[in-house]
Amino acid sequence: MKLLAKIFVSLGLMVASVAVHAQAYPSLKPVKIIVATQTGSASDVLARLVGDGLSRALNQTFVIENRGGAGGNIGLNAAAKAAPDGYTLVLGNLGGNIMNQFLYPSLDFNPEKDFEPIAGIAGIPFVIAVNVDFPAKNLQELIAAAKAKPGSINAALDSTSVKVTYAQFSSTSGANLFPVSYNGPALAVADVLSGRVPVIVETLGAVRQLVSGGKLRALAITTQSSTELLPGVASVSEQGVPGFGEVTGWVGLMGPAGMNRDIVNLLNAEVNKILRLPETRQKFLTMGFQAKLGSPQDFAKFVLDERARFGPLIKAANLKAE
Repeated sequence: MKLLAKIFVSLGLMVASVAVHAQAYPSLKPVKIIVATQTGSASDVLARLVGDGLSRALNQTFVIENRGGAGGNIGLNAAAKAAPDGYTLVLGNLGGNIMNQFLYPSLDFNPEKDFEPIAGIAGIPFVIAVNVDFPAKNLQELIAAAKAKPGSINAALDSTSVKVTYAQFSSTSGANLFPVSYNGPALAVADVLSGRVPVIVETLGAVRQLVSGGKLRALAITTQSSTELLPGVASVSEQGVPGFGEVTGWVGLMGPAGMNRDIVNLLNAEVNKILRLPETRQKFLTMGFQAKLGSPQDFAKFVLDERARFGPLIKAANLKAE
C-alpha cells in the first residue's frame, strides 16, 4: 500500500508539473516562429500578423525568424530539430510540408513525423488568367482551344505549387497547354501582360489588382466554389471540371513533434481568435487569403489529406525540384 501511495504521489507530481509548465507558457522566454521564406513573402506577412496577435494575447514576444532557401527545407529542418517545448514554432505550408517530400530525392527531416500541426491560418487560391487580347473568354473556351491544338498554347508557371495546380487542371480537364517556367511572378506576369505568353496560373495575391484593373482576364479561381475574394469569377469546378476539386496554397502554425497538448490547444485557440477578428478578415480579403479555422485535429487531418492527394499527382507529372 505504501508503494502504491508513493507511485500515485509521483504520478500526481508529474501531472502537476506538466500542468504548471503548460499554464506558465509562454512566460519563460520569447517564442520564435520560423518562416522558411524571405522577408516580404506572403508567408512572412501572415506570420507577422499572427505573431503580433499572439504577442498581445499571451503577453509574450513572438519573434519571426526568416530562414529561406532550398525550397523551404532549411527553415523546416531547423524547426524539426528544435526542442518540442513550444518556444520554437514554424509556419508550415503546402510546398515545404507536402510537396517537397515528393520533389526532392531526400530530406534531412521527415515531413510526416517531425511536425505537430497546431492551427491552420490561411488558404491562398490560384487563378487561371489570360492576356486581355487572348480569344478565350471563359474556361471552357480555353479548354477547347487547348484540346484542338495540344501543346500549342503557352502558360506561364513560376513555382512548384503553380505547376502542381496546372497538373491537376490538365489531368482533370484534358487541356494540354505548354508550360513555360519562370523564376518568380514578376517576369511571368510581365510576359502575359505583354502578350508574349497568353496564359498564366498564379496566386490570387499576385494578379488580383491586375484582374480588377482590367489588365488581365481571370477565367477561373481554384477554390471549390466562387468566392468574394474574386467577385464574378467562377471556380474551375463550377465550370465543367468537377474532378478538379479545390487546389489552394496554404500556411499553418506547426511545432516540433511531441509538443505538450495543453500548449498546442492554447495556441490553436488564440490563433482562431485572431482569425475571427473583423480586422483580420479585412486584411485577408485585401491580400486574397481565406482564413482556415479549426482544431489541431482538423488541421492534422487536412495535412494528411493533402499529402495523400498531391503525392500521386506530383509523381504522375514527374515534377522535380528545380
